Amino acid sequence: MRFLTIQLLGLLILSLSYLSAAETVKKADVTALASKAQSWLLKQQEQDGSFLPGDRFKLGITTVVARSLIDNGMAADDERIIKASEFIRSYIQPDGGIYNPEEGLANYTTSLGMQVLIGANKMSKEETTAAQNYLFGIQNVDEDSVGYGGIGYGQGGKGTEDLSNTSMAIEALVKSGVSPDHPGLKRALEFVTRTQNLSTHNDQPWAGEDGGGVYSPDSSMARGSFRSDSGQVSEKHKAGGDTPTKLNSYGSMTYAMITSYIYLDLSPEDPRLKAALGWVSNNYQFMANPGMPNGQEREGLFYYFQAMAKTFDILEKVELTLPDGTKADWRSDLFNALKSRATPLGEDSVMWINDMPRWAEGIPHLTTAYVLGVLARINKGLSE
Repeated sequence: MRFLTIQLLGLLILSLSYLSAAETVKKADVTALASKAQSWLLKQQEQDGSFLPGDRFKLGITTVVARSLIDNGMAADDERIIKASEFIRSYIQPDGGIYNPEEGLANYTTSLGMQVLIGANKMSKEETTAAQNYLFGIQNVDEDSVGYGGIGYGQGGKGTEDLSNTSMAIEALVKSGVSPDHPGLKRALEFVTRTQNLSTHNDQPWAGEDGGGVYSPDSSMARGSFRSDSGQVSEKHKAGGDTPTKLNSYGSMTYAMITSYIYLDLSPEDPRLKAALGWVSNNYQFMANPGMPNGQEREGLFYYFQAMAKTFDILEKVELTLPDGTKADWRSDLFNALKSRATPLGEDSVMWINDMPRWAEGIPHLTTAYVLGVLARINKGLSE
């Protein structure tokens, strides 16, 4: 697939709510902080190779940690990566998925597990194909469903598709060699489009004009939903009896939407990408997950950070032009935000934890792994 060039983010004229650093962050500083984060994570590794003791999210968090370690440069033949890979491999199922049925995160762990095992040279071609087929097998292919083309957690049945899970599956499928022209990924593109607040392209009655992304075509974790607390869409809404409700765009899903569009090979001139980048230009900040309601501003903050870093890294963009003509470096801004939130643990270790623990961000193994992955992306291209 072709990636968007650096010219794409020339569309962004960003308004900052977090002041940009006067100078670009130094590689040595990023490396030092990443080393401390990696040191803390490695101390958490269990004898079985996992990175979380006795928790139902053991496999899920291990896949996140292992991928971040690989992204940060840890060699595939490092014994700690080998142990983590063996632990992940132990959950390869007969249907090709990589999951623990008790976790309920089958898509999540398959998508991330594939990337870890491929990166560690621990997955055969046949196993890769089986995992790809598993992901396509849990895709919603009901053309009459609002979730058509989407993928949920994988064990909740059709009707629970969301952009977060779908974006992870898209990344895993494309990175493992599936063409964006594959019919399954074409279906995924339709789903992603129905998560965008863009009425010119999204046929859902709630669609607005700001260009941002929401959690699913019937729910926004920021505000607005047609789902019950159990996650099911109301029968009234299915029957078309609900008054259209605005679903609020928010940061983490907008960046997930942008990266999905990129992996699915959308043209830089596509109105969907332009509109999404327009939302980013109006909501670029590091103090909160923008779009989240008052009192919930920091929910999903570290997921937001990693989604932002992934987007800008893929776009190969460093310097952003501000409205007053000055330049800002997202890497410096994000590095300073992460550094200010770090919790030192001795001379050689540091971790992160979110004081708003929704979406498992109260588990430091997860948030620290997110940060390590972000630091690896910040470090790319920095001069000595």
